[in-house]
Amino acid sequence: MINLNNETDYKSLNSTNKFYWFFLIVTFFLFFSIFIKLLLIYSDKEVIKKNNLSFKKLDPLPILYDIKGNILAYSDYNYSIFTNKKKYSYKNRDASIEVIKKTLFQGDPSYQFEKILTRKHPYHKVLPNFLGQVNIDHEGVSLLEKEIQTSKENFNLSIDIEIQQKIFSSLQEDTLKLDPDYSLNVLINLEKEEIMSNVYIDNRANYFDQSLMPLKDLTYEFGSVFKPFTVYSALTNEKLDLNEYFNVDEPVYIGNKEIKDFSPSKIPLQVKDILKESSNRGAILIRRKLDCQKEYKFDLDNLGLLKSVELGAGLISINPTVNNFRGSYCDNIPFGYGLSVSPIQLLNAYGKIITGRNEFQAKILRQDEIKKNIFNLKSSQINKMLFYANNINNELYQNFLVAGKTGTADKIIDNKTVQNVAYISYFPYNDPKYLSLTFMQNPKNTYGPFMTAGNTVKPTFFNILKNIYMNLDLSILSEAVTDI
Repeated sequence: MINLNNETDYKSLNSTNKFYWFFLIVTFFLFFSIFIKLLLIYSDKEVIKKNNLSFKKLDPLPILYDIKGNILAYSDYNYSIFTNKKKYSYKNRDASIEVIKKTLFQGDPSYQFEKILTRKHPYHKVLPNFLGQVNIDHEGVSLLEKEIQTSKENFNLSIDIEIQQKIFSSLQEDTLKLDPDYSLNVLINLEKEEIMSNVYIDNRANYFDQSLMPLKDLTYEFGSVFKPFTVYSALTNEKLDLNEYFNVDEPVYIGNKEIKDFSPSKIPLQVKDILKESSNRGAILIRRKLDCQKEYKFDLDNLGLLKSVELGAGLISINPTVNNFRGSYCDNIPFGYGLSVSPIQLLNAYGKIITGRNEFQAKILRQDEIKKNIFNLKSSQINKMLFYANNINNELYQNFLVAGKTGTADKIIDNKTVQNVAYISYFPYNDPKYLSLTFMQNPKNTYGPFMTAGNTVKPTFFNILKNIYMNLDLSILSEAVTDI
């Protein structure tokens, strides 16, 4: 018990009281200063008035949903930190709560806070070259964000973010193994003509341009994936008998240049084997049955390969580039040279052929209408031949009835020859539901002995299919190819 008459006890109590009062006063001022700082965060008008500043009123941009209702892009408020020590300048335009707290506890009165509208992309990692970007004034400056900024309506996109994530993960793994400059995969729902995923991975150091959507903004010579277009044109003009043989065992020239095949045949080949062996000579010989201007050019234009296409929401593809449709130039196109198109143009052309529809145009917006395949003679014949030519050894994927065509094209970059490798695939071939393009430029490694599409992007696609087929409307089928 403390005895107040005892001098020692009295001094001890007095000292304790002083400590408590000091602690209470310090605590009060600490919390008061924090309270004042926090008030500044929510007093944008007073901050603007104090610093004689005027900020543009920002309006929210439309919300972007994926096909299942997941939010891909939305506008939300955040805080910016600025200082007026010498002149007005931003320290952070999009500060997190953690950064705000750190700045507050620094105790620098020159730092002020402003509530600001920012754009959020929850799945930015897997959609870097699709959604686009927004500037500090909350204005869309590239790709989809640029096109939708004036709209008052939200957008339901055709992208399935779950499939997008799985394809991104799978393609990224193969990109690390094969080491291309960049890689691309696109998956299309043929029944609704919807772009379900659009994955692009740039593998080059310190090179990343989010203002481009390779799906529509870049053009390529795709090599042998063009050969079915030549067969389609010859069938359309009734210039081709599928049972006839072509002398690919004999030299074929374009001007003075002899055209050779990667795997030369010692015997003449029928059309189905020209596609299976990917014979350049055979494709040229089939093209020479056609008038280049009146028939061949007309059919390629009808397939959408000679003009830009719309993807929806204001997005338009780049125009294709073509050397010429006269003379020897025309003979380069059947095996994928002399005509550069964007991936979406290539996919739309295949979509039109394999479904048999008069029109085919894949969109990035959700389409509610289901379109039926038209089983005309040309589409049925080509689908059977491409299933036969695809030559799949894996029993699982054979049961999905995957048809497809590979393409390898040489390209000169910085005085070096590199390869564009592409694989177009669709399934089931007898009633196509899905169409996919897998593409790489300049892979350094392969899964086989040669640097070809068959040893690079083809196995890459099947690695992708292994990861996503449970997300697709597919059933295991068992049907042999017949009547080719």
